This record gives sequence, structure tokens and C-alpha cells, in this order.
Amino acid sequence: MIRAYMWLYDTIRRHGPLTRAEINEMWMAEESLSGGNPMNRQTFNNYKNETETLFSISIACDEKYRYYIENENQARASHFEELLKKTILTDLALLESTNLNDRILLEPIPSAHGVMGDILKAMTEGGVIDIDYRRYEDSEVRRHRVEPYFLKQYHQRFYLLGRKDDDFMITLCLDRMTDVVETGESFIIEKDFDAEKYFEGCFGVVRDTRKEVERIVIRAFGTEPHYLRDLKLHHSQREINAGDGFCDFELYLRPTLDFVGKLMERGDRIKVLEPQHLAEEIREKHEKAVNLYE
Repeated sequence: MIRAYMWLYDTIRRHGPLTRAEINEMWMAEESLSGGNPMNRQTFNNYKNETETLFSISIACDEKYRYYIENENQARASHFEELLKKTILTDLALLESTNLNDRILLEPIPSAHGVMGDILKAMTEGGVIDIDYRRYEDSEVRRHRVEPYFLKQYHQRFYLLGRKDDDFMITLCLDRMTDVVETGESFIIEKDFDAEKYFEGCFGVVRDTRKEVERIVIRAFGTEPHYLRDLKLHHSQREINAGDGFCDFELYLRPTLDFVGKLMERGDRIKVLEPQHLAEEIREKHEKAVNLYE
């Protein structure tokens, strides 16, 4: 009944405060969920309790017997919880609109569902796992014994970062895994390990410590600044200058290969102003690309 919990949270969040009668009326109108049947008091209380647990919220009742989300604004949820809520609510809206399936075009996403459960279980229980993995450049599957530390999503793919038996961190894409096997061995994650700190100053999933964190200034042209304001390239990004038809942004990160690739995707809409070595690197790559067409 997770769809019912998502529905209750979204309904109270968007329309609340609501009485139980008003909630019941909206519930009955959602025939794909309710079948046109009312939500009795016991069912409502059960759904309310499960919704509070799922979304880490408190659904309170005011003096007029109207239900509202008590700590939606006061208690700031973690970044992870906020992203998860948005994902769940988007999925709910799509599930409720299957009659529009020929008018909603979704982007294909590589599947990680086959191994995700096994990895999350190992992370929860502190279990060492063997992963059969095929890289794009390899013809054969290789097996890696890994202590699964954390997952990171990037470009619609999930990546597992874990410590290998030779004590270095390895990054493995879930959709390149062919099998995940429990070894029966256990591990204890480093007490002071912080996943966000591990990727501090990084852009995607490449953590090249040979490159130092640098101040990077890019100039965006035309409508590109609007896109960069809506979807930042990096959390350190801030706007520092604006002129006629352009805007400058400052970032602090390691100019790794994945960041260079992201800038090149923007073509003539972005120019690197600082540092000079990064501007030269991107210029040379653009020149090589042009040469492919000669």
C-alpha cells in the first residue's frame, strides 16, 4: 500500500489542512487507489502512521479537526530525504497517469534493480560481497571482492564505491554488474568515514586526487545562464558577474575528466575564463573534434 501512503502525504501537503471527511472524499475520487470505497477511521489511522514513518514527518490535527503536516517547514529534512520525497511524488504522479502513457515519453535508464537489493543488504549488514563485473573495454567478466561503502548516483546511473582487499577504493557501475554474491565475511566501515567528504571538490564519480581543487570561472552566453541557475553544475557554483548577453559563474572543484566532458557538452554556450590550463585543455579537445570532420 505504499502508493496509498504517498497519496496521503501528497494530498495533505498540497491541499491541507484537511478534515478526515475531506480526505475521504478525495480518496474515493481516486478510484485507481480506493476502488471508490471510503477510507474508514482505522484505515486512515494506519495510513497516517505509515506515512509519518515513510516520510519522517508528523501529521497533526488542529482544533478544527483538520490534518496538516506539522514539521514540514520547521524540521528541515536531510538532503537525501528531500530528494527521495521528490522522486516518490513524481513517480506517484506518473503512476496515476497511466492513461496518458502514449503522451508521456520517458528516458530509458540503465537497470540496476537486479543487484540493488543485494548491495543495500550488504551495506546494511556490513557484509563483504563478490561482484562479477564487465567494463566496457573488457571482453571478459572480472570478479572483485568489495566492502560496500556507499552508493552515488550520477547521470542516471548508480555507482558503488567500496574498499577492496588491497585497501583502495574502487568505483563500479551497477548496470555493468552481472552478479553479486555474499561471501559470508563481514567488515566494519571506518568510524570517521564521510561519503560527502570523500567526494568533496569532485564533480561526478571521478575522484582524481592528483588534481587539486581550483577556482574555476566560466562564462555562459545567451540563455545558458538560466539553465545554470536552475541546475547548478556543482554546489559551490555562484554567480559573480553579468553583462550584455553573458554571465560569469565561479566554482571550486577538481577539473577532472568528467567535469571537462560536461563543459564540452555545452559547446559554444560556455567558455572557461580561469584557470588558463583548463581553457587550453578544452580548446585543444574542441580542435580535435573539429578535425574529425575534415
